[in-house]
Amino acid sequence: MIYIQSNKEKTLPHHFDCACALYGAIENAIDYKLITFEEVQSGKFDNLIKTRCFVGSVEFMREVFKKIGIENPRVPLNSNRTHFAYTIKEIRERISKGEIWFVKPYEIKHFTGLVVDEISISCLKDLPEELIVMAYEPFESKILTEYRVYVHNNKISDIRVYSGDPFVMLPEVYVQNVINNFKSTFPCAYTIDVGLLQSGQCVVVEFNDMWAIGNYGMENDLYVRLLRDRYFEIIKNGK
Repeated sequence: MIYIQSNKEKTLPHHFDCACALYGAIENAIDYKLITFEEVQSGKFDNLIKTRCFVGSVEFMREVFKKIGIENPRVPLNSNRTHFAYTIKEIRERISKGEIWFVKPYEIKHFTGLVVDEISISCLKDLPEELIVMAYEPFESKILTEYRVYVHNNKISDIRVYSGDPFVMLPEVYVQNVINNFKSTFPCAYTIDVGLLQSGQCVVVEFNDMWAIGNYGMENDLYVRLLRDRYFEIIKNGK
């Protein structure tokens, strides 16, 4: 049984990715049930969380994990590049002095990572000054195409174009080498966002945990299988 987040009326999946999970459950001949965020909050399903799979938005899943004492499960690294931890206040001060940084929140999905300079610094104006972010030096060359690579059990499961030119092929040898470098420490299912720069170089933009990732075009039965495997790994290991 898979419990999938629904709208408040329990008539439709909460969003597109929940719909993908629903159809994936059907294709895998897995029973499913639509439930609301409020029902999870109420404690109605507390006794099922360790034995049944739950799928939903990041907010929904955080509530599910919190019910059994698991806080913020995540991949061990956000990138294979060096990063610095700053508060929003600190990163604003650096950018105001002419520095340029790729900024990503430490808390998963708090906001979308972006390159910030003196012109775009206003993007950070509504964020709390004490919020912790990870700051990376920007790539030396512009990203031509960005790919989302779905990894399952240390193998490439699917590759989808995230942005840019959809007709440029990603060298899978590069991706598999990245996977092999982290196979002993990374979870059973996660994604790698890989950028192909105008210089021709491949780079890791970021890693993401599968429980918090949407479907960018992979088959629904495969999508729900990755979600399910990662969910029970978190339940088993607590992270």
